[in-house]
Amino acid sequence: MIDVTAQPYQALLLFHGGAVSGLLYLLVRLVRDGAKRRIRTHLCDAFFVLCLAVILSGYLFAANCGTVRAFLLIAFSLGFASVYALFSPLFTRISQKIRKK
Repeated sequence: MIDVTAQPYQALLLFHGGAVSGLLYLLVRLVRDGAKRRIRTHLCDAFFVLCLAVILSGYLFAANCGTVRAFLLIAFSLGFASVYALFSPLFTRISQKIRKK
């Protein structure tokens, strides 16, 4: 049986998880963009994918005991996209200043 009253809480929790993942992606992108060697970029990508899997599974377990539901994945994606859209220009300016030095 599905508890409908808990769905807003679950959606907000997964939205928060997506926001955390989006912020992590922007931080990893700063390190990745400064990498000169190909192995370092691959390590940054692998680190992000591993962290994304841990964050998503942790938030899914906390929200709904691990049951994957479509609205939860949509909320996670919306959280990721909103943080990326809001903070990407800021991180782009920071990375450009780092490259100029």
